[in-house]
Amino acid sequence: MKLTRRIVTLALTLVLLAGVLTVPTFAAGYQMYGIGFVTATSLRLRQEPNTTSKILATAPRDECVVVISKQGDWYKVNYNLQEGYMHADYLNVKTARNAELGYGKVTGSSVNLRSGPGTSYAAVGSVKKGDTSCYIIGLNNGWYKVITGSKICYIRSDYLELTEIPYENKASSNSPKFFRLGNSTGVAPSPEALNGSSGSVSNSSPAQPSASGSQILAKAQEYLGAPYVYGGASPSGFDCSGFVYYVLKELGYSPYRTPADQYKMGTAVSKSNLQPGDIVFFANTYASGISHVGIYAGNGQFIHAPNSRSVVSYSSLTSGYWSDHYYGARRMS
Repeated sequence: MKLTRRIVTLALTLVLLAGVLTVPTFAAGYQMYGIGFVTATSLRLRQEPNTTSKILATAPRDECVVVISKQGDWYKVNYNLQEGYMHADYLNVKTARNAELGYGKVTGSSVNLRSGPGTSYAAVGSVKKGDTSCYIIGLNNGWYKVITGSKICYIRSDYLELTEIPYENKASSNSPKFFRLGNSTGVAPSPEALNGSSGSVSNSSPAQPSASGSQILAKAQEYLGAPYVYGGASPSGFDCSGFVYYVLKELGYSPYRTPADQYKMGTAVSKSNLQPGDIVFFANTYASGISHVGIYAGNGQFIHAPNSRSVVSYSSLTSGYWSDHYYGARRMS
């Protein structure tokens, strides 16, 4: 009887030790639910899903969040690499949406990359644990869409850890190349565009047509009164760089999409030598660095898409806010 007990005790001990010492091949997290954008003027990130819990952060309108799960009237989210809860009434969430979330870190030992968002799609490669080459450009029903190497493909979101603040959020030091608010910036996602060999900034400007400054100004004036839409680049709604992008594209140019990138186009011109049609730039407005752009109209005025409280309109370049934040100008003609 004692021998039997000892054998049973020994067997149980071995089982317990095996459970403690066994290391899984990799530890998966959880598949993400969707991508959301803040619709309120500001939205609090809370520690728990209730209005009395601790406030961890406050997100302004149009900030991007990665939604982990839905719990009643609340979403569990990752906002700027901090997890917490936001009320569902103030988030526009989709389970399939484009957003540039930066480079992720692979958490699995060998994770398949697939041609589509699901295990039924063909494997097109694999990445090892610790790999940081996957640039996230969207989420589709629990799968991140990524650019890695020479491919655009998909990886399960529970095997890719977020390591950067979404590029369109104010706290990020980066600017998105392909998407804002889920909409295209006009630059098609590709490994070449991401790496700067096509559709993005290089050390020299691409070959451009020669439109006169008066032609650029005349085209810009056609859209006076158009609404401001963050991420917009069409007459139905512009943001600042989307406005300049659209005007130049209409005249046959191949413009860049963000203010910082657009500053690489054309040739530099001093403020004292500005001519109508020159592209004027501003720094440290809603974000640090070159963050706003417009088109000089002459007589100390420029045309731009100022903000969500206004429309495409004229502003003064000689005094006030825009004069204080003036950075420089580029001439396209």
